[in-house]
Amino acid sequence: MLFSSLLADNRYAFIYSKNIDDVFINFYDKVVVEADAIDDIYALRYPNKMVAYVSVGEIEPWRKTPTPYKKSWIISKNKTWNSLIADLNKKAYRKFIMDRIDRLYKRGYRNFFLDTMDAYHVTRKDKELFKKQQKALIDFIHKLRKKYPKSKIIINRGFEILGQIHNDIDAVVAESLISRYDNNTKSYIPVPPKDQKWLLKSLKKAQEYGLDAISIDYSDGNVTQRVNIAKKIKKLGIIPYVTDGLLQHQGDCDVIRLRRKILILFNQSVFKDKNPVYSDVHLLLAMILEYYGYIPILYDISTKKLPDRVEDKYHSVIIWSSGKTKNDEKLYKWVNKVKSKGIKILFFNNFVFKLTSDRLKSLGLKSIKNQNSILDKSNIKYYKPYKAYEIPASLEYRDELIEPQNAQKVLSEIYSNGQTNTPIAITSWGGYALESSFLLNIGNESYWTIDPFKFIKNALRLKDIPIPDPTTEAGRRILFVHIDGDGFVERVRTDINKLSPQVLIDEIYKKYKIPQTVSIIQGEVDSIGLFPKLSPKMKKIAKELYSIPWIEPASHSFSHPFFWGKAIQPKNSTPKAGKDYHLPIPNYTFSLKKETVGSINFALSFAPKYKNKKKILFWSGDCLPPKKVLSFVEKNNILAINGGDTTIEKSYAWLSHIAPFGLQRDEYWQIYTAQQNENIFTNEWTGPFWGFRYVIDTFKLTENPRRLKAIDIYYHLYSGSRVASLKALKEVYNWAIKQKTSKLYTSQYIKKVKGFYHTALGKIGNNSYEIRNQGYLRTIRFDKKVKVDIKNSKGIAGFNYKGDTTYITLDKRDKHIIKLTNRVLSPYLIDCNGWVENIKYYSNQYIFKLKANIPLEANFYTPLSCKIKSTQNINIIKKQNRISIISDSQKGATIAFECQ
Repeated sequence: MLFSSLLADNRYAFIYSKNIDDVFINFYDKVVVEADAIDDIYALRYPNKMVAYVSVGEIEPWRKTPTPYKKSWIISKNKTWNSLIADLNKKAYRKFIMDRIDRLYKRGYRNFFLDTMDAYHVTRKDKELFKKQQKALIDFIHKLRKKYPKSKIIINRGFEILGQIHNDIDAVVAESLISRYDNNTKSYIPVPPKDQKWLLKSLKKAQEYGLDAISIDYSDGNVTQRVNIAKKIKKLGIIPYVTDGLLQHQGDCDVIRLRRKILILFNQSVFKDKNPVYSDVHLLLAMILEYYGYIPILYDISTKKLPDRVEDKYHSVIIWSSGKTKNDEKLYKWVNKVKSKGIKILFFNNFVFKLTSDRLKSLGLKSIKNQNSILDKSNIKYYKPYKAYEIPASLEYRDELIEPQNAQKVLSEIYSNGQTNTPIAITSWGGYALESSFLLNIGNESYWTIDPFKFIKNALRLKDIPIPDPTTEAGRRILFVHIDGDGFVERVRTDINKLSPQVLIDEIYKKYKIPQTVSIIQGEVDSIGLFPKLSPKMKKIAKELYSIPWIEPASHSFSHPFFWGKAIQPKNSTPKAGKDYHLPIPNYTFSLKKETVGSINFALSFAPKYKNKKKILFWSGDCLPPKKVLSFVEKNNILAINGGDTTIEKSYAWLSHIAPFGLQRDEYWQIYTAQQNENIFTNEWTGPFWGFRYVIDTFKLTENPRRLKAIDIYYHLYSGSRVASLKALKEVYNWAIKQKTSKLYTSQYIKKVKGFYHTALGKIGNNSYEIRNQGYLRTIRFDKKVKVDIKNSKGIAGFNYKGDTTYITLDKRDKHIIKLTNRVLSPYLIDCNGWVENIKYYSNQYIFKLKANIPLEANFYTPLSCKIKSTQNINIIKKQNRISIISDSQKGATIAFECQ
């Protein structure tokens, strides 16, 4: 299969439920959805991809509409789908459908799928009526195209009228070229050869008009079986999509979609405020899964029913649930069903359901009565390659001992009488780690007794997939700086006439010429805020601050909400009630718009116009925005960050002190900081005020032995108010700028982390992979040394090694192909301090377009058969197969190589 065809706009999906997500959307070129079943955010994120379902020939009685349908429009009934066949000849009905499309357009949908096109065929016996229906349908499509000339219009069948409408549409869909679904018998059956021949001929006719021809086929088989059906359809020259009979779950095409999501079942009700942010699964597991490129999906079994067809969305399952839920006993049957599909399951803490002898047997386990007393000694044995990790295991006495059959033991407790208890093992179906055997909680600390990276990877059989990595850009670790606006009003201890940001401007921002994003709190700086007399002075300082070329403006809200979830509640919005949930701004009634859109506009009012393109918000207080707030922010095109507690340092060198990249709340992700701020390292600003220097240890411990985080210099404006804190700040900056990094703005980092959660992966052959996203995340990692065939890949600029790890650099396009090789014959980028905009390959030329936020530095590998073409105003240093490019002032360059 040619890579060029893989990158064409030839992949369609159809899903009419809420079982949709960003990874699935990015895997396809067009995704047809039931818009009323999902959040409109997807249409706003992917205006070119999302296609809204519209029933043209049939009325859907269940659908809520501003105006009801009229009975006079009905000419028949479709009993199979409980819909009403409409009279297309009725002008009012056609307006009814056009109005629906208009509403969808206003909601963000730019493309439309017209279904039930052939419903009017019920009138075939009445030739005159049939012709009127057909003419009305043709007229409707003409008008739709005229009204929305840039929209992609897809129709279901309508073969008889293609001659009249082919210039108005883009694609034709038909169902069941190879496999069909019988809704009456709820069964999947093969399509008879005669029917297949007719449909294939009709689809080929559509292709002759220059239209995409798509077949939706149906199967309840596993992923491999569905992909095989799709490949057969593809061989016939038709675009395939294979899914369940009711189009409720994620289907497949002819390219293998690598499942990146891991389903984590837990009981959310037992945690503080019933908030997943406090859960063990989020705090202890999410970061580890993310390191391997997988996306943790937290699923609350205390409120939701157990999910169907897990294999369609997920790679594997983790179950870590305490307390009681309505699903506990249902879980055993569900687990067996998931196991039968080849999905691996890993239990933490307990098995949730009751362990009868039959259930134990089905899991390959035995329960044996402990013949020892609580006073009898036992020894802990680790089995290679496992050993004690952060702390040696210490097991509590159990009346019943667990022993696996035909499993790989990880840790056992052995008594002198020969009895053995194995609380951690890897089994044929996944694995388990019970009670405190894998994690010891002492005081406020959690310590792993085994290496969780190794154990989780082995138990879930996590594959060595191409790993989207937001810690790295263009072969270098990312460095970004972001500052919360607290303390703008803080006076400098050594000169009370100066405010803290004045010192930071002189001592930090003007001296360290790297990208930095600085926020302000409107309620502190504005004349309507807490300090009206100081406001003129602060506004003048803000203008000076944002005039510095490398400073990016941001907001830290209007009133600095302390508890976002409580502040947005109507009962807490009044000035009197609100003082407990945000700064006591005089006469302020809480407004989400003022806190976000308004406060950002206030910050931007002090910045030059060229800096007004990005809207950035740093969460305040508890940094726990609920879904409602995340939704409002994204729908207003605001990039937001903060939250997460990465505070690992030498004295607390435990994995539990490293947060994941973010937290999911349904369709939205809250993006976390990479490291915590000086408030944590100074014991909430009580001292020592030089404590922020310890963040350097955090930077080091999140780089080795694994690069888990970017470098994030994160602090508050009040850090300029004391000599000790300013000195610590300089120490941190000086260390950071000595590192070999790609220096980015916070706004760029936020997009990269979102890209991690949105990137889709495909396997397209031996050692060849497809990467699809929105072009913001541009690094793919392999946890082994690999080489890339640059010439035969697509959009790949180069690669760099860190030990045995390979970081592959992508350009900004949204579809990439990585082809691995044993020999490198092309020039490639090793690293640079910015990013790759574009790479182009010609017959004997390789052209790299690079950009940076500071004067450009880059290193290339060049084979002896290649030479660099002359580049103006760029210093070039050649050393064997390496060429270094250093600019004194240019923040970008186009570098070309010519090869023999």
